[in-house]
Amino acid sequence: MLDSKRMYTTYFKEYILDNDMLHRLQDELFKILLDIKYVCEKHNISYMLCGGTLIGAIRHKGFIPWDDDIDLMMIRSEAEKLVVKMREEFPDKYMVAEPLCDEQYVVKSIKIYKRGTKYVEIPFAGLKGFDMLFIDVFVIENVPANKLLRKLHSSLYNFVYKAASVCVDYKYPSPVIEEKAKESAELAKYWKTRKRLGSFFSHIGGMKFYLRQCEKIGNMKKHTGWLGIPSGGCVVENFPEKMYLELTTAEFCGYEFPVPAAYDENLTVVFGDYMKIPEPSKRDCHVAYEIKF
Repeated sequence: MLDSKRMYTTYFKEYILDNDMLHRLQDELFKILLDIKYVCEKHNISYMLCGGTLIGAIRHKGFIPWDDDIDLMMIRSEAEKLVVKMREEFPDKYMVAEPLCDEQYVVKSIKIYKRGTKYVEIPFAGLKGFDMLFIDVFVIENVPANKLLRKLHSSLYNFVYKAASVCVDYKYPSPVIEEKAKESAELAKYWKTRKRLGSFFSHIGGMKFYLRQCEKIGNMKKHTGWLGIPSGGCVVENFPEKMYLELTTAEFCGYEFPVPAAYDENLTVVFGDYMKIPEPSKRDCHVAYEIKF
C-alpha cells in the first residue's frame, strides 16, 4: 500500500524543500508564533506547544532541524478566545480559519494563516483561498473516561475524517497529483482508489456532512476528567485532564513557551523514545508545491 510519505519521496522529489528554503520557512513560522505568543499573553489565553514542536523544544531548544511546521494545542474555550483576539489584534496580517468556516476549508484544526504569503500543499493544490503559511492550533476536547469508549470515539472520528478527505480528492482533485499519476501505475492506482472512495462517500453524505460529524464527535460536552486531541488522529493522545491543565515552560528558539508539566510522559506515550534522533530514512520528508514569503 502506497502511503503519503513514500508517495512524496518517490514521486515529488522536485518539491522537497532544500535546507535554505526549510530554514527560511522555519524563520517565517517562528515570527507567526511570536505574534500568537503576544496575543495569548496580552489576553491571558492558555496554550502550549505540542507534537514535533514540543519535541523540538525539549530535545533541540528549537525546531527539530528537519521540521517544517509549528503545532500548538489548547482547550476549546481558550481556542475560541484566540480566534477572536487574533482577528482583533491582527485583522490585516492574519486570517484565522476554523473547521466549517468555508466550503473549501477542509481540515480539522484551526489554522492561523499569514496574509501575503503562499504555501500550497500538494494534496490541496486543487483548493483555493487557504494557501498561505500557517500554524496549526489543535483543540483539546473532552473524551470518554472508559478506555474502550475512548478507542471507539477516536476510531469513529478518524473514520469520518478519512471519509471527508477522500471526498476532497474527488471534489477538488490536486492537479499536481493528477499529472504525476500519468507517469506511474502505482501512483495512478493509489489516486484512483482515493477518488473512487471519494465518489462513494460524496454520494453517501458528502464532504461537509463528514466534516460536520467530526465537529460533533470531537466537541463532546460532558466533562469526564479525560482530555484529548481528536484531530490528532491518535487515541494515545488522550490523558487524564491534569496532563493538559498543569503547565511549565521550555525554551524554543531563545524564548520560553508553555508546555505540559508532564511533557516527558506525554511525549513518551505518543512518540516512544523521543530523545533518540531518528535515522535519516525515518525522518518526515517535507514538500511544498509552491512557497513564497
